Amino acid sequence: MTIFGAPRIALSPLALAALLAACQSSEAPAPSATPAPPQATAASRAQADRAITHSVDACPAPTFDGFLPKFMDDVSIQKQYTADPLESDTIDPNADPEPAPVKKMLTKDQVTFPVIPDSARQKKDGLVLKQSPEGDGGFAVELAKPDTDYQMTFHFRSAEGCWQLHRTEDDSL
Repeated sequence: MTIFGAPRIALSPLALAALLAACQSSEAPAPSATPAPPQATAASRAQADRAITHSVDACPAPTFDGFLPKFMDDVSIQKQYTADPLESDTIDPNADPEPAPVKKMLTKDQVTFPVIPDSARQKKDGLVLKQSPEGDGGFAVELAKPDTDYQMTFHFRSAEGCWQLHRTEDDSL
């Protein structure tokens, strides 16, 4: 016999009793894996909390004007807030028939720090800094030495609640 187009299944009273007993079992199911020791769980939570804090609260300054001097004067901040990989644009002065642009993606291990000279070094070397906003909400920071071919541009973008150096351009020959 079918009900609403589905076949009806008849169960014996013994099979029905066995099914009911299984459904009413008072034992909790066995865990599928051994829980982590409390220390490991607490350490994992602390590590996750630090990662969240780093991305939200650890920015050296809330504005780019405040961030840039700290970035320039502290190599550890440079390492922390430089993209991995970092886009590096240079000029190959020996290319034939004329100098040609060269684009590379550098891993953090390939980047030489400090990537930008600190304020004291800039002053000592006679470098002039010029900062300008870019269309994507980021900033370009140009360092140049007057009457020479030295010209570097550092491109920063907003990332993870702070600023990040994501591209350098070395237009020096």
